[in-house]
Amino acid sequence: MQRVLAAHLQSTRYVTSTRHHCVAVSIPFHRFLLQPSSPSAGEPAPSSPAFIEVVVVRAGTHLFAIDVEAAIEIRGPETFDRPGSGARPHLTVRGHALPVVDLRQAIGLSAFAHGCPAMLLMQAGAETLALAVDEVREIESVPRHKVRPATVIPFGFCSHHVTLGALGEIPLIDPTRLR
Repeated sequence: MQRVLAAHLQSTRYVTSTRHHCVAVSIPFHRFLLQPSSPSAGEPAPSSPAFIEVVVVRAGTHLFAIDVEAAIEIRGPETFDRPGSGARPHLTVRGHALPVVDLRQAIGLSAFAHGCPAMLLMQAGAETLALAVDEVREIESVPRHKVRPATVIPFGFCSHHVTLGALGEIPLIDPTRLR
């Protein structure tokens, strides 16, 4: 399965992956849909149950991983509506109001005021939500045995962690626990 995986907005580069290798390509766009495309006309690409692909995002100085299967679209800088007190902010995408989860605020940092440098649209059960982050960094393909239950759970929306080479061990977000 090939997907657009990470956008580098300043250089208009994106990274694609086919489970076992990545390619960087320059294009003049800043919004990317994460949709499967077949390597050969209409045929699904083989996947490996031994690996998991994760999107790495940053909030403040904290890194998090999200299963790429939950990711829908990477968006660049966004402005979102922050209604009155107590109401959840939302982002309007193609005529649909999506709830915004501010990852900075969720981990105890100062919230984004009315916009963020990057946004990841993702599926959380039956709901689509917009995850406001400082950066969508990259995609990593890692062996499933490197995904383990967390012994210490600093954030209620992360019950597992994943070990990612030079990045070390980072929390794996369960999108259904983001609220």
